[in-house]
Amino acid sequence: MNPPFPPQPNMFSMTTITMMIMITFLMQGSLIAISARLIKAYRGVREASIATFALSFGFLVLLLVDSPNVVTGYVSNLLIACAYFLIYLAICRFTERPYNRILVFGFLPIGLLAMALSAILNLRWFPLITATLMIGFVFLFASALMLLPGDHRGYKLAATLMALPLLIYALVMLARLVAGLISRVELLPVPTLSGTISVMALFILSYLWTAGFILMISQRLQNDLTDLAMNDALTRIRNRRAMQGMLDFEMRQVDKEVREFSIILLDIDHFKKVNDTYGHDIGDQVLQWLAATLQHAMRIQDVVARWGGEEFLILLPDTLLEEAVKIAERLRSTVDSSRFEFPSGTLHITFSAGVSSSTTSRNVNQLCKIADQALYIAKQTRNQVVSQEAIPAVE
Repeated sequence: MNPPFPPQPNMFSMTTITMMIMITFLMQGSLIAISARLIKAYRGVREASIATFALSFGFLVLLLVDSPNVVTGYVSNLLIACAYFLIYLAICRFTERPYNRILVFGFLPIGLLAMALSAILNLRWFPLITATLMIGFVFLFASALMLLPGDHRGYKLAATLMALPLLIYALVMLARLVAGLISRVELLPVPTLSGTISVMALFILSYLWTAGFILMISQRLQNDLTDLAMNDALTRIRNRRAMQGMLDFEMRQVDKEVREFSIILLDIDHFKKVNDTYGHDIGDQVLQWLAATLQHAMRIQDVVARWGGEEFLILLPDTLLEEAVKIAERLRSTVDSSRFEFPSGTLHITFSAGVSSSTTSRNVNQLCKIADQALYIAKQTRNQVVSQEAIPAVE
């Protein structure tokens, strides 16, 4: 009696799975290579693309021969083992963290030497695949550990997404190693349970760690673009655009009668003379020094921004005019008593400041204009703080 359905082909043969993995890594490597081409500022992207191409070519070697032998097996496993190392190196470079010298200069050469001896001495498959699995487990596990902790500069979610599949596959490789110690058949190039599970896990998890790496690039790029848009490139404090947004927010709180705020607009005294006498490099260092000095001396809730050139604007939330003047005077005294040191000597840096409060105006531009008028008065004698109360039009 004929069976009700004709026999179906085995869609999950090792050859089919190997071809799917090869094509998968070829596509993933191309995507990462395009990212490396478009975004050249980040280190490690090129190594990641080379790693995925190496994995693809490693499985391609197995597809090109009808009956794998020790030579083709060595070439294939060498490419795959080097790919695992390159993944680790790519993550080290991308996250800007040092690599483990013991792993790179100790464990890796020993593992590659063991693989070479297995091929040269015709020791067949067991030591060759064992060395590959050991290299893969160690470097993928180390990669996962490097990605899981830390802030990672704004791409923590993507780092976790990449770390988890790397960690899972490292544990799968460890399980296959244990299975190989129990039965050497599990490490031979024949369809076995552990081998099938390993390649299927690789096929599935590779999508996740590649997606995680590409997402890391995207999140880091977005974080860097945000940083460029909101922070001053020289002093690393908020820029005028970011401060403008903060001032608008504070003014909305004033409109809602939640709280009042004040601002300090300050200008470095005789800054042009510093540039003309010592050069713009020293002038830039003075700006950096003053920004750091102000940040160190301010309250936690206060925000300092570079307003333009040698001008800085300080936002004092929930602060009325009288207290703001005291804070400005304290900052002026701190800078006045400090000295900027550079290789050729020291400089006495001072600033003049104007202070205004939201109690005077409900318009941000007008509030800044009032502070600027007070600053203009302070600049007449320099190294002093002038309140908006000293402006005749405001009285």
